[in-house]
Amino acid sequence: MLEALVIMLREGLEAALVVGIVFAYLARTGRNELRRYVWLGLGAAVLASVAGAVLFQWLGISPDNEIYEGTIMLVAAAFVTTMIVWMWRTGRTLRTEFEEKMGRVLSASGGPSSRRAGWGLAAFTFVTVFREGIEAILFLTALSATIGANPLNNLIGGTAGLALAVLFGTLLAKGALRVNLKRFFSVTSLVLLILVAKLVANGVHEFLEIGLLPSTPELLSVIGFLTRETTSLVILMLLIALPALLILWDAWRPSLPMPMESESGPERRKRMSMALRSRRWATAASLSALFITGLLGSSLTTVAARDTELPMIEMEAHEGMLHVPVADVNDGQMHKYIYRHNGIGIRFFLIRRSDDSIAVALDACGICPPKGYRREGDQVICRNCDAPINLDTIGEPGGCNPIPLASSVQGQDVVIAVSDLAANEGRFKEQ
Repeated sequence: MLEALVIMLREGLEAALVVGIVFAYLARTGRNELRRYVWLGLGAAVLASVAGAVLFQWLGISPDNEIYEGTIMLVAAAFVTTMIVWMWRTGRTLRTEFEEKMGRVLSASGGPSSRRAGWGLAAFTFVTVFREGIEAILFLTALSATIGANPLNNLIGGTAGLALAVLFGTLLAKGALRVNLKRFFSVTSLVLLILVAKLVANGVHEFLEIGLLPSTPELLSVIGFLTRETTSLVILMLLIALPALLILWDAWRPSLPMPMESESGPERRKRMSMALRSRRWATAASLSALFITGLLGSSLTTVAARDTELPMIEMEAHEGMLHVPVADVNDGQMHKYIYRHNGIGIRFFLIRRSDDSIAVALDACGICPPKGYRREGDQVICRNCDAPINLDTIGEPGGCNPIPLASSVQGQDVVIAVSDLAANEGRFKEQ
């Protein structure tokens, strides 16, 4: 949800800026009769974007298809990167660039009052906004496929981000909030590079799950860091806090406007009132954003607290077998155990599936470093990359699933052969 909010806020802000600049340009040049064409182009772009979202859903491939998921996330990362480069290059001249394009559209269409000019302006608005809509759909599709994603949360976050973008873009375009766009885009783009790295990490992780790419423990440790929920929270906090600080700086850095020659008293008071109103709004908005950032920061503690290691029971072997009482897992919780072989601690866990059968697996998967798992609801979560594993799939090999461990139920015990544990001691050697 957090990343969806960020994506829609940024994409929506860019689109809102475009539309706001178009309206401001028409008002300044006395061409308000063409506003309806801008609304027409905007409406068509929104409808086309929705149609694109429906098409994406209709063409949807099984979420178990790692190749599709990995590819879409890497493509999304490439689009985010191009967006960052565009913002770095044009942040200073954004308004001038759009006004020049609109001027060319109007002059090439036979004058400001002609119908051709209106349709040209509608087409300009459509193409500009539709591009943002398609990019947003691609990004949200990628986020929905990332590790631990919830499509409903992404919808809520995306809607909230879009609403904030419309509000922020409207105020920015009207001049209520005067921000140095080059500095605004440059600073937030640095944070977006972290989002690019996260998307790349998720895409590479999908390919690693099916063995398309070689991996090393060091690489998977980095990927795990980038795919965690705490990383998403930090990205969002930076994307909220940094623009808020920039807005606050821009609002209070300049002094109030000085009297101008030939300016009447009422005109001077009007300019002073507008400047003070803009400063008050910017201060309130910035402080509110910083307060939200503080709340998100406090939630980091909650997220981190979920990732605590469960206590492990030390096991002893009898005649080459380990005996774990079935009663241990009657509470429905995950229970971890450790058996030491040749000085290496081999961890495994027992947990009940939804059909009341007992799943037995190593506390490690086939691709990530053996940091183990934690229980959350009807899932176990990889503590390296936050990948969620449904309880009913424990015992199935592949990907981030816990490595199955052969076992049998004999009387009141779950019995595990020491030889099966010893065969996997290499996975825990570095622990």
